[in-house]
Amino acid sequence: MTLLDQSSVALGDDVSISGLTVSYGAAPALRDVYLNIPAGTTTALVGESGSGKSTLALAASRLLPPGASIVSGSVRVGDTDLAALHGPPLREARGRLAAYLPQDASDALNPVTRVGPQIAEVHRVRHGMSRREAAGLARQNLADVGFPDPERVARRYPHELSGGMRQRAIIAIALAFRPRLLIADEPTTALDVTVQAEILGLIGRIQRSCGLTVLWITHDMSVVAEIADRVAVLYGGTIVEQADALTLFETSRHPYTQALLRCFREGRTAAPKQLLEAVKGSPPTGRLPDGCPFHPRCPEADGGRCDTVLPEPRFLAPGHQAACHRLESP
Repeated sequence: MTLLDQSSVALGDDVSISGLTVSYGAAPALRDVYLNIPAGTTTALVGESGSGKSTLALAASRLLPPGASIVSGSVRVGDTDLAALHGPPLREARGRLAAYLPQDASDALNPVTRVGPQIAEVHRVRHGMSRREAAGLARQNLADVGFPDPERVARRYPHELSGGMRQRAIIAIALAFRPRLLIADEPTTALDVTVQAEILGLIGRIQRSCGLTVLWITHDMSVVAEIADRVAVLYGGTIVEQADALTLFETSRHPYTQALLRCFREGRTAAPKQLLEAVKGSPPTGRLPDGCPFHPRCPEADGGRCDTVLPEPRFLAPGHQAACHRLESP
């Protein structure tokens, strides 16, 4: 049974991230993050570089680097809390419950090992398979992600493949154990638009076939518009707004979301040599500011509560919430 077999059993599970707080030493990187992803859907997590997107991806897949730690919170895939696992149960959950798809395939693949053995190693380590059995599964994994000649690709070194082919190879590794949750950390950023479209189409077909649940990390709003069922906007380590994709694009309410969408829309309609609007300032680094993390850059900050009190998420409509003091009742 292959990943694109329409008779495949649905694999996705509801995913619930609750109260997730992550610190690098004494510096908080995520603060009390709540995010729900219904089974079989795609939630896009958007924000500028430095907003905490990759930290959330690494925390959810339990791949945080040394010096970083989950202070509190849970990451539930179905009935299992990944944040509570350690040792053998955590190793078993990686790849089966949740799989991480990195941004740069060139960094993710071993440059001195052929592609086939890199995938086969996963099966040998996890299942103790023979070389022959693992090699056969590796070729099947490559066929699953669209390689018409997986035998030839398996014999290639990473530098002998194009960027899109390398990306397909790491997708094959990520999906080797048919995970319930795929955490994709900007996996198409380094690709040209044609190859990007191919990769987005591939993951979409796999998702529809298997019921895969996807958390897609990106800063590209055009990708969000194409693939996302829901969108969560991250800034300063907190979710400032989340809604279904149509609602967010048409009736966003948080000033940061509105600023991101203005940049996106002006970028698509700008005339030649026209200066593009940018969000003034930069995301906070190191110590997060008191109050709303966006207030130093926000044109609507009131200089009172915005500077001192972290706003609570406010429900604006079913499935739509934003954390901004100007949306609160007086």
